[in-house]
Amino acid sequence: MNIGNRIKRIRKELDLTQAEFAAKIGSVQNTVTGYENGRRNPSAPVIALICEKFNVREEWLRTGEGEIFKPAPSDVLDQLAREYDLSNASYIAIEKFVNLRPEKRNELIDFFLEVSKAILESDADPHAPASPEGSLAGLSQDLLIQAFKEGKDKGTVPRTPEELEKQFPPDDSAGKDFKTG
Repeated sequence: MNIGNRIKRIRKELDLTQAEFAAKIGSVQNTVTGYENGRRNPSAPVIALICEKFNVREEWLRTGEGEIFKPAPSDVLDQLAREYDLSNASYIAIEKFVNLRPEKRNELIDFFLEVSKAILESDADPHAPASPEGSLAGLSQDLLIQAFKEGKDKGTVPRTPEELEKQFPPDDSAGKDFKTG
């Protein structure tokens, strides 16, 4: 099977006409016909575009070896979830992270590095409770997620730092004795 036959197989598997296939890669039907009947060979950029647009493995397109399609991202996430016994919240966090644009992922990582640095540089014990015993004790992750969902449903979950600060003004009594009511 040559590359033209493999292109035709992809097209047939995706139930596309030559014109539809060509439109998705920014080409014309005659060009796709030429690929499929072996009169034309796709250039490296066209091969890369076919792989990107149709989630095809480049090795298979070039050589016919291995699986035709790359695993769908959800398949990979499902495998991770099984392998690492991820909770639904963990699954969603990973999915949201990998779907971010690379520069946004880098910003998020920089944020966590900044937080880690601040914790390490602080004089406080990072494992000490942030509030007096009992104020947040006993709240499970599930209860916090439920509270978040309820706030989201009511439209009270802040979406920006400004909204957060408006809803929960900064406490200027940092360092003073905190009393629970």
